[in-house]
Amino acid sequence: MLLLVAALIGAVLGALGGKLADYLPTRYEITIHAPAAARQRRNAVLVVLSALVAAGIAHLLAEATAVAAWHRGVLFGVNVLLAVAVLVAAAIDHEHMILPNELTFGVAIVALLSSPLRHVGIAGAIAGAVLGLVIAHVPKAIYNRLRGISGAGTGDTKLVIAAGAWHGPEGAMFVLVAAALQSVLVALVMRALGVTYAVPESVRADIAKLRAAAEAGDEEAKAVLADDPMAAEEIDGALGMRVPLGPFLVLSCLEVLFLRRWLFA
Repeated sequence: MLLLVAALIGAVLGALGGKLADYLPTRYEITIHAPAAARQRRNAVLVVLSALVAAGIAHLLAEATAVAAWHRGVLFGVNVLLAVAVLVAAAIDHEHMILPNELTFGVAIVALLSSPLRHVGIAGAIAGAVLGLVIAHVPKAIYNRLRGISGAGTGDTKLVIAAGAWHGPEGAMFVLVAAALQSVLVALVMRALGVTYAVPESVRADIAKLRAAAEAGDEEAKAVLADDPMAAEEIDGALGMRVPLGPFLVLSCLEVLFLRRWLFA
C-alpha cells in the first residue's frame, strides 16, 4: 500500500513535470516543433518514470526503521521532488538541448536548503556544490578528449553543481565521470547498430541563425557557436555522434540516489 501511494504521488508530480517540459522552453524563446503526439508520449514516460522513482525511494526509506517517521516523510518528499525535477530537465535537454536555469538552480537550492535533514549535511552539500563548480569544466575536457568535439554546455555544468548539492562531493564526482562514460558507451552502441541521434529541429533552427550571424561578422555568435556542442560538424567514427549529456547526468544522479550504499561503501 505504501509503495502504491508513493507511486501515485510520483505520477502526479510527473504529470505536472510534463506541463513544465512544455512551458519552460518557451521562456527561452524556443519554438516548439515536436508534434503533439510526441509530447504526449514524452509526458506519459515522465509519469511512469516518476512513479517508479517515487516507489523506489519509498522502498529505500521503508528499510530505514531507525529514522523517525516524520523524517522519512520529509526525505521522501525532498528526494522525489528533486528526482522528478531532474527527469523533467532530461526530457527538455533531449528535446531542445537546453537545461533550464529554473530546474538546475532550483534543484541546487532545494538540495542546499534540505541538506541539514539529509545524510550529506549542510557541510557536505556546500562542499559538493563547490566541487561541482570547480570541476565544471571537466565534462568538456572529457568529451573533447574522448570524442573530439565539445560535449557540454553551461547547463550541464550547472547540473553538476546541483548534483553536488544533492549528493555531496563524492556524488558530484561520480555523476560527472559516470555520465561522460555512459554517454560514450551509448554512442558506441548506437553507432554499431546504425542508429543516429537526430538533432532537434529547434536546435537546428537556432544554429542556422547563429551561423548566419557569425558569417556576417557577429563575434558573439562566433563565440556561442564555438562553445555549443551541437554546432560542431559530426565526426565520422564511433566517438563522433552528438548526443545531449544532460540525460546521462540525470541518470547518474539517480544511480547515486539508489546505489549510494554500494557505490561509496
